[in-house]
Amino acid sequence: MNTDTMKYGMIAAMAGLAGCGDLQAKNSQNAPSTINQKETVVTNANGTITRTRRSEREIKDAEGNVVGHETSVYSETLPADTPSSQEKSEVKGSEEKAAVPEAVTAEKSAGKAITDSFLGLKFGEVPAGADKVEDVPGESALKMIRFTPEKKLKGFDEYYAFVSPKTRKLVKVCACAREEIAPDSFGRRHYLVEALESRYGVPARLASWIRPLYVLDIAPNRGVSICLRDASDDYETVITAWDDDAARLAASELREMRDEAFRKAVEERTEAVKEAAGAF
Repeated sequence: MNTDTMKYGMIAAMAGLAGCGDLQAKNSQNAPSTINQKETVVTNANGTITRTRRSEREIKDAEGNVVGHETSVYSETLPADTPSSQEKSEVKGSEEKAAVPEAVTAEKSAGKAITDSFLGLKFGEVPAGADKVEDVPGESALKMIRFTPEKKLKGFDEYYAFVSPKTRKLVKVCACAREEIAPDSFGRRHYLVEALESRYGVPARLASWIRPLYVLDIAPNRGVSICLRDASDDYETVITAWDDDAARLAASELREMRDEAFRKAVEERTEAVKEAAGAF
């Protein structure tokens, strides 16, 4: 680069920074710069690799005159057969994209397998014996099935599955003991509470100041409660697991059944009026 060209380029740059109107307007009309890039890879005597990337830009004005030059050099030295930082970043990113979804999926699957069932029955599915349901006093949105799990809980007498009124999908499960399940000695926490915490990996919280009632939030919209004493008039200790989504489905089915029954009653009355009117 000759001295006059360098001097003119420096003056133009300084004038632009100072806000000189004429020179700034002229520079804004400069033609696009010409960029030349070159990358070299050299293997050094010690086996390392040096990558050098050199970029040169030639700046011209609107008339095609060269008014400046810019040069940038980037260099990095790596062990032999080692990819560049950009290549490593791309490889690492692709590995993480491939690995993370698999890990997350496995974790979610394991968590779902733990929380989607209780005593061998799966929430939202139709359990065995759904064709022999009983009414539930005080709960018109649910039907009840008596069942026996493959592995009984020590000290528990009866087991109930509560299902939706129409599709018979499982809403909640109860294990009931007529006698209180005695706690461990030496002032330890009740072993049933500890067993539930171990099973679901979440802490139990005290839900009553009157009775020993504990609740575990085992998953979004799912929970387990255990009342250790004075659970009801018939049972001392009761463990209940439920699914909120299935409960909402049961309520929706009950509304549909009631609407259907109402429409049917209206149709039958209308037919009865017509029949009576024809007989008079």
